[in-house]
Amino acid sequence: MSKEWFVLQFKPNSHNLATKNLTQQGFETFLPLHYSTSRKSSRFISTRKPLFPSYMFIRFDRAGSEWHKINNTYGVSRLITFNSILKSIPTKFVDSLMKRYDLSGKLIPIQKL
Repeated sequence: MSKEWFVLQFKPNSHNLATKNLTQQGFETFLPLHYSTSRKSSRFISTRKPLFPSYMFIRFDRAGSEWHKINNTYGVSRLITFNSILKSIPTKFVDSLMKRYDLSGKLIPIQKL
């Protein structure tokens, strides 16, 4: 039994609700955020938005958990499947993305492209 990462689509502007409800059910989630600056009237406003709009990562053991209840969770639209088959994404990808954040949850800028 090992936990794997999957991609989840949440409903518009419901990432906080989805994260809260999935955590209460015992699922591990990761929602990469970044700061976005926009202009309203004559001022600039900086807000935190999802790095991948409408998508987040969720980790669970496919065999040992009741993952079917994820699609019925408030704030969640659906788990992403390919040809109706649930596919995991490489753990290395999510781990490397997590390393790009500092302890406060702020995205560390890329030094070199």
